[in-house]
Amino acid sequence: MVFFVGALVLLCCTSCKEERGIYTFSKSQATVVDTVDIKEIKLYLETSASMRGYVNSNVAGAYPLKDLVPLMVTDLDTHFDLKTQLITISDRQRKFPYSKDKFFEKLRSGRIFSSTSSKLQNIFSDVISETSIGTVSILISDCIPDLGKINTITEGSKITNHIYRTIAGNKNLGATVFQYQSDFNGTFYYDSKNTGGRRSSGRPFYKKTLNNRPFYVWVFGEQTAVAKLLATNIIKDYDAAHAYNVSLNNTESGLLKHPKSGKISINPEKGTLLIKEIDFKRPALFTVGLNGSSLSKLHQEQLLDTTNYTVTPAYIQEFIQFEIKQKEALLSEDIKDKSKIQNSSYTHFLQSTLVDFDLDTQEFSINIFSKEPSWIQNTSLVDDLGVTAAVLEGKTFGFRFITDAFAKAYPSKDPQLKFTLTKQE
Repeated sequence: MVFFVGALVLLCCTSCKEERGIYTFSKSQATVVDTVDIKEIKLYLETSASMRGYVNSNVAGAYPLKDLVPLMVTDLDTHFDLKTQLITISDRQRKFPYSKDKFFEKLRSGRIFSSTSSKLQNIFSDVISETSIGTVSILISDCIPDLGKINTITEGSKITNHIYRTIAGNKNLGATVFQYQSDFNGTFYYDSKNTGGRRSSGRPFYKKTLNNRPFYVWVFGEQTAVAKLLATNIIKDYDAAHAYNVSLNNTESGLLKHPKSGKISINPEKGTLLIKEIDFKRPALFTVGLNGSSLSKLHQEQLLDTTNYTVTPAYIQEFIQFEIKQKEALLSEDIKDKSKIQNSSYTHFLQSTLVDFDLDTQEFSINIFSKEPSWIQNTSLVDDLGVTAAVLEGKTFGFRFITDAFAKAYPSKDPQLKFTLTKQE
């Protein structure tokens, strides 16, 4: 009898301990009401003299700009059944007066680019200010700031402030930047002091071809309009990208029974996760499936970037690890429920591993943000005067003076997608 009572007490204690670890899964997501149709697309090509270096047809190399623009315009016109407006912009805007074929021809030859200096803060402000509801504006530029006779290195914040004044408080604006890498004819390169001026032979890298010089495609418009354009994936083959203030489309998600590991049990139908026991020696892994099929490539890349993931309360961060896998990668592993995963609508799989987790935790959340990626700050070159060609690869002088305005106006303070596990009473 004593043994029976002792066993009963042990069983009750074990059951009570297991009950303490039952968590209910829920999802919340920031969404924007879709009220905007794309009625107009404007493509602005910045035509400063330095831009000619990206299309120089007299020097062999890879110059994607001269093919990117015609293909993009054709696809945009076809998909949205519109006629993209072609506008050149430097010291002022000029609607291109001839045919698209003539525009593409002048682009390929470089004859469309002038010797006029471009004040980027004015260009950005003008393009954004003239982007009305239903309009998507695309700006193509090398994004190298130049304040003229004012020292751009020490006074570059004037550029930031100018752009910030234009976008501050505009909660409906969505902005996206795509970076491309290109060969570049150095004859058209101007450094921070405009060395050589109009005398091309005095400029840095005269008659040299530079490699991996960045240029950028920016997209502006109402959040939902920008999201619609991104979803087409017409802008593609880029090297890096980031979206400011553009939410993920509504994303279906749910707990999976497998893959899992450790002493846990998952009921997908009820959306519950039972953590029986957990410590450093035996962590617990569970999987959340997400349907990212309606997301643009840019937003799918956001899901795959673990630097966008945080946990609240913050102290749990050191006890959890994340790994994001696409369906093909997950199915290549030796796991259970392969057929269920194969036949599911889920395309991305968030695997969270809890190491030494306190079962008295009442609630914790996994948050997915759209943080500004490291490539943006890494791209910005402090000064390009007297540097080698190797230093210029993948770098843009003063790029942060532009991007800082958007980071300030649209900080990543709130998660775009949030998974919460709440302990049952």
